[in-house]
Amino acid sequence: MRRKAGRSGLTGKPVGPLPKGARGLALALLLACSSAPLEGRTPPGRVVFYNVENLFDTRDDTLALDDEFTPRGEKRRTRARYEAKLLRMARVVRAAGGEECPLLVGLAEVENRRVLRDLAARTSLAGAGYGVLHRDSPDPRGMDVALLYRREWFRVVDSAFLRVPLSPDSTRDILYCEGVLAGRDTLHVFVCHFPSMRGGERRSEWKRGRAASVLRAKIDSLQCARPSAAVLVMGDFNGAFGTPALRLLRLRDPGPLAAGASGRLACADTVLYDTGCWLRRTGRGTYRYQGRWQTLDHIVVSGSLLNGARPLRAASRLAVFDAGFLLETDRSSFGRKPFRTYAGPRYLGGYSDHLPVYIELSFGK
Repeated sequence: MRRKAGRSGLTGKPVGPLPKGARGLALALLLACSSAPLEGRTPPGRVVFYNVENLFDTRDDTLALDDEFTPRGEKRRTRARYEAKLLRMARVVRAAGGEECPLLVGLAEVENRRVLRDLAARTSLAGAGYGVLHRDSPDPRGMDVALLYRREWFRVVDSAFLRVPLSPDSTRDILYCEGVLAGRDTLHVFVCHFPSMRGGERRSEWKRGRAASVLRAKIDSLQCARPSAAVLVMGDFNGAFGTPALRLLRLRDPGPLAAGASGRLACADTVLYDTGCWLRRTGRGTYRYQGRWQTLDHIVVSGSLLNGARPLRAASRLAVFDAGFLLETDRSSFGRKPFRTYAGPRYLGGYSDHLPVYIELSFGK
């Protein structure tokens, strides 16, 4: 174990699973009580996922392998560099949100609640009123996933952190959250960061397969109880559409879906669609390796968010946020690549080795 698990849930309060009898009542109360002050207003519709490339503070966690991110460590993580990283991450989140800060922001490679509090409350994001959902995971390097959510618009009903069994190894948990959006519909959100390809893609594939199995089992359980549940999964899967681990999720490409007379896509509520499949046909991606773009970062939605079965709807395509300030010239091959914070131990002062992705949510008329 990396360390004792921190509290999960809203900032300042633990949020755990509610008793079965209480969950329905709590959800009904949220839907009834939260809608009045939001009536007539349009919530922000953008959901962003971003692998932020080691958002670590400068303190040494004695139970995690984070020594390289201390002032005397290999990467010389000084207070000034830490603060610069926070400000850059905030700039990306704000810019990726378009006209206003995103509704939800899934994050990968964050160290702890402290860095999340600093990001949400001490940068240009402070005015957005973000709540933080996070728990320390057993990942040996101290890397976690987290969710920032606009408390004005998204009310958390339930949350959990799903352990991925990799004995004798360990990895980050999968974050699950159930929330009510604008008092009008319920959304089930997952944030993932599957195990890396360290040691070789083929040799490590079983680890990503284990994570995919845990995720799929939770979604199956959820959809068994509520077949039309609105499900959104975002994360760095460390693999492209069609790899063995992702096949376990039984994902489909929404591209071939035909729209009916109403303009809604014809698809079953429980089928999961990878909204980034279209990138395979363009040569674009979210991560660049040896001069080639790959799509490691995904946003997956259930058919119930595409076919008009619910008030809440999702776009069938994600977008890659590839603003010029996030890129630099790839000197080893033609083109550009993400402007990262570090290249090995060398400080570059950039943003991340991944590009963020986002998807639009909206309510049907």
